[in-house]
Amino acid sequence: MSTSRTRTYFAPGRSFMAGLRNLALLLGLLIAQAGVQAEIRAGAGASDITPPAGTPSAGYGARQGRGMTGTHDPLLATALILDNGDKMIVFVGVDHLGYDSLMVNEVIAAVSADPGMERLEVYLGSSHTHAGGGAYMDIPIIGESLAGKYDPSARQVYIDGAIRAIREAVANLQPAKVGIGYGAAPGLNAYRGDWPPNVSTLPDLAVIKATRADGSPLAVMFNYAAHATVLSAGNMEFSADFVGYARRHATVLIGGGVQAVYFNGAQGDVSPRAPGAEDRFERARLMGEALAEEVKRIWDDTQASDSLQIDTMKESYLLEVKATSQGMMLPIEPRPTEIGAIVFNATHAFVTIPGELSCIYDADIKRFGGWLGFEHVSILGLTNDAHGYIITPESWRHQTYESTVSFGGELYGDTVRAKVYALLHGLEPGGAYHEQRAQRSSILSVPVELD
Repeated sequence: MSTSRTRTYFAPGRSFMAGLRNLALLLGLLIAQAGVQAEIRAGAGASDITPPAGTPSAGYGARQGRGMTGTHDPLLATALILDNGDKMIVFVGVDHLGYDSLMVNEVIAAVSADPGMERLEVYLGSSHTHAGGGAYMDIPIIGESLAGKYDPSARQVYIDGAIRAIREAVANLQPAKVGIGYGAAPGLNAYRGDWPPNVSTLPDLAVIKATRADGSPLAVMFNYAAHATVLSAGNMEFSADFVGYARRHATVLIGGGVQAVYFNGAQGDVSPRAPGAEDRFERARLMGEALAEEVKRIWDDTQASDSLQIDTMKESYLLEVKATSQGMMLPIEPRPTEIGAIVFNATHAFVTIPGELSCIYDADIKRFGGWLGFEHVSILGLTNDAHGYIITPESWRHQTYESTVSFGGELYGDTVRAKVYALLHGLEPGGAYHEQRAQRSSILSVPVELD
């Protein structure tokens, strides 16, 4: 009896040991893959980021740093958080010319320090409204020209507002269903580039639909490419431009207290094409509401599911600021920035770009994504940074308007495209990443034999 116990402890049979290994592997995978089986949760939040009257706006040098006289419609930070137990990500749309990476990092540091938020991935996208808050660029000459005299208290308003929106979304986390849908809003954007000529813009509109567990509306995130510049430099009131009208009308059309979040696309050389009206705010309203109507159509056609796979991949790198095509050099040290890829259910890809990407690259990336097997690739522009235009070498050499505010050098656009291709290849449907995921998941069904 004693000998048997000793032999069992010190010299177990191969079958027993194999069973233990299977069991240990099974338990580890159950923990690692919990997100695949876990209930989806989603939450939405919003916060006002409008600075006080008298604060300058950003985007139009013609305003010469003058303070805005008041608020036509509030500037918002809106957030949608998705948690499948494995990945927790939040999309934060802000009515702003462009949060730089230092501002975004302050937002991330604050929310990541909250209890239970260590694994939260933040994707903060600026709408690029030219009627948003300014005074946030601490850059000699060009900063004051584009955004008025630097005021750290104004900058803090924008950072704190984004943090509040995320925290509200976290507080509202609840069981949810999620779906991804696509459509088009033709006639609402137009190519404005000087070179090359005769480029067609893409009218693509992507929608992330989030409902409560009972199917009632919770949040909608929509992505469309156009400069938020329906309002001109003559406007002296803070406004979200067409974006604010689109969000408000979408909430009315969808109903149920839905929270609307907007992300701009590859709008580097894309202007808005607002329906004709003498009053600029009326034109912004007409464009925003036309966009919202297509968002509602996609919402209705999109099925939401209680199962959601989320995969993400990023490439962080140092941006070395170089002279523009006109020879202007900013006094900025190399700073970290990033490009990211978010893939839902191994087929819906969203790529984050830290600046204003040319629509020429948008078309290239979508073609490449289709070749890899993605159903669709959507560009989330001005996300987690805003370091100027990202254009083709040909546009840079032809000294287009965009090249005067392009700080990555002549070949930077092609470099960004190559980084995007690498990320999409890393997460391609049926590729090594997803094969390994499938193999790990399949082990969960392997019988465990114990002596």
